[in-house]
Amino acid sequence: MKNQIVIISLILCMILLSFCKKGGSEPTPDPIVPDPVLPKINITIDKSTKYQTIDGFGFFGAADVWWAGAGSLWNDAWGEKVISDLGITIWRNEIFPPSIAGANQDADWAKQKPVVQGLKEKADKYNLNLKFIATVWSPPADLKWECNFSWAGDLAATRNAGAVSTKNGGTLNPNKYTEYADWLKSNIQLYKDAGVDLYGLSLQNELMFRQTFNSCMYTSAWFNEMANTVVPKIKANYPNVKIFGAENMLDMEGKDENWSVFYHSGIKKSVTTTANIDILAVHGYSDGIAASSGSALAKMWTNHAAQFSTPMNKQAWMTETSGYVDAWEKTGDKPGALNLAMDIHSGLYFGNMSAWVWWQGSQGTMNEFSLMNGTTTGKKYSVSKQFYRYIRPGAVRVKSTSSDQDFFVTAFLNTAKGTHTIVIINSGSADKAVSIKGNDLPTTFKMYRTNSGTENCTYIKDVNSGVSNSFAVPAKTIVTLQAGGDAL
Repeated sequence: MKNQIVIISLILCMILLSFCKKGGSEPTPDPIVPDPVLPKINITIDKSTKYQTIDGFGFFGAADVWWAGAGSLWNDAWGEKVISDLGITIWRNEIFPPSIAGANQDADWAKQKPVVQGLKEKADKYNLNLKFIATVWSPPADLKWECNFSWAGDLAATRNAGAVSTKNGGTLNPNKYTEYADWLKSNIQLYKDAGVDLYGLSLQNELMFRQTFNSCMYTSAWFNEMANTVVPKIKANYPNVKIFGAENMLDMEGKDENWSVFYHSGIKKSVTTTANIDILAVHGYSDGIAASSGSALAKMWTNHAAQFSTPMNKQAWMTETSGYVDAWEKTGDKPGALNLAMDIHSGLYFGNMSAWVWWQGSQGTMNEFSLMNGTTTGKKYSVSKQFYRYIRPGAVRVKSTSSDQDFFVTAFLNTAKGTHTIVIINSGSADKAVSIKGNDLPTTFKMYRTNSGTENCTYIKDVNSGVSNSFAVPAKTIVTLQAGGDAL
């Protein structure tokens, strides 16, 4: 009996040992949880086909509007946020004319200088060559005349001496071009004295519109005449300052029925003015206030590239837009944050746009004109960050195609930084599984995503490229894929 017990025990031990050799004693790996089974689409990146080089992304203004108290315009936390988190690489400012009786100004250089120097210090901290650009809304009042015209090509336009202000339009006195150039040069020097080389200068903001705030108006012929006289005087002292313009509406400079009769057409017709304008700049409004948004932008940007920036060999910038609510999708007639993402895409993809500059970066309340309230951010900020933070100056857009019409894709290679960036927008109502293919792509990308919920340019996970790999892109989201380290 004892022998039988021993034999049975030995048999049980052998069975147990056999089970262990099959792996029962080895740690069991965590189960691989794949993305849900979703309809699959392909995105193809062709790095051999190259388009525009990126100059940057940014906004206008200080931590609050210029008419706010000086103490609210700069603080260290805000400066840190916009440089190291949002990732602006362009900052736009107004050159204010002197105040006169009945026409006070929101700011002067004494009020602006601490903001300029604060941003420069923050940019230097991160080895960022922040591009400072400035726009004139109105020349000094004593340099202006009255004017009257109905559109840019109005041959019956008149201008003459009269009672004028910095507000409510008027035009530059053509006998004061030298004085205007001298005034502009003195303002460029203010930046230089503060340790900043001004990167770009616009001679006039939205030159078609008579506004109750600072404004000045030009016909196409007057603008060319002014630029051809003033720019050489500026360049004689500051040859590296880039002149951008005309800062008119993309609706006017890009629509089928408009592009041939407005300012960029006038610039193109003049060999001299073409040489004097370094960068073609438009604003993303239909009338100076309402945002130009939606599918029509693709045609406007396509026209602008085909008619102007490509044949003239000029960079294209979008230097002001707003009018988007912070809701994720369109509210009434106001576009939302997801619309903003698609509109940035339109400029990059269809217009070969090199720069995108929002209107007011921050103010005391978050509204359709601002991205932030101090350091408090919303969906427009997060959507902007998907582009600003990861597509850095010097990045070159390369060819990208999608097999799904609901997916909008732009891709960028930054050789100097060794980074690859792909921005994907799923505008549709269905989640999809995405495969990224192309020659010589990084194996792994970090994925950042913004949606209508709690994701705000949030790191999701690492994903792999290649046709055998895929990752989920939920409906109505924007994703940025980044490889090669931190772009900042």
